[in-house]
Amino acid sequence: MFNPGLKIGQVLKNKDIVDIFKCGNMGGMRRSKTTNTLVIVSDYTKGIYHDKWIGGVLHYTGMGKNGDQDIHWAQNATLAGCGHNGIDIHLFEVIDPGEYIYCGRIDLVKKPYTEIQPGEDGNNRKVWMFPIRPVPENNARKPPMFVFSDMDDYKNRGKDVDVKYSQMLAERKKSGAKSSVPIPVVIPKPQPKPKAIVPADILGRQVKHKSFGIGVITDISAGNIIVDFDTDGTKKMGYEVCMKNRLLEFI
Repeated sequence: MFNPGLKIGQVLKNKDIVDIFKCGNMGGMRRSKTTNTLVIVSDYTKGIYHDKWIGGVLHYTGMGKNGDQDIHWAQNATLAGCGHNGIDIHLFEVIDPGEYIYCGRIDLVKKPYTEIQPGEDGNNRKVWMFPIRPVPENNARKPPMFVFSDMDDYKNRGKDVDVKYSQMLAERKKSGAKSSVPIPVVIPKPQPKPKAIVPADILGRQVKHKSFGIGVITDISAGNIIVDFDTDGTKKMGYEVCMKNRLLEFI
């Protein structure tokens, strides 16, 4: 387990994160093979992703700014495998531009789910939401507008919170306020990942998954396998991710 030597609530600059975790300097999900970590950033100053805290759990939006997100792609797959792939996940929050608040290590506490959010281009798309919680829980600073005591509180107060926050950012930008104004950052679009080659002879094979148990491969499609599990139903999974992270074994 990687120890960054940071205190909960400590405020860092982007360069500090790069130096400590040996990761990239852009994006909200930054994988480092050197420290075997994934740094995730919940940045409220940009208004692109719609993360929210509900009952102490951060519902974190996955990777991908336009179009439907793929849970098997890039660092979405890494975060989805949290707890099984041996990679430490560390969370930072940005409430004021350029200030990264360290919230500690996190665990995925429930299965990821999908919801509809607007992309950077304004078009609605399917995104993956990851329910994560700091381990152990802590009192690191959080944005009050996006903190809800429970799901009922979120349903009552959170319906229009994203729209209200976007309006607030626009007003501050128009008035020239320095705090919480988005910093223009040019993030290059990631190159599409080449499709994995799935051996045709595994069709019909019985497998055992670390989380879903025993199942049978019933179909192969574009680098993915469809597995019918005895207790968890049918799942579509990336073959390369399963093999690389030893999530699946043939029996």
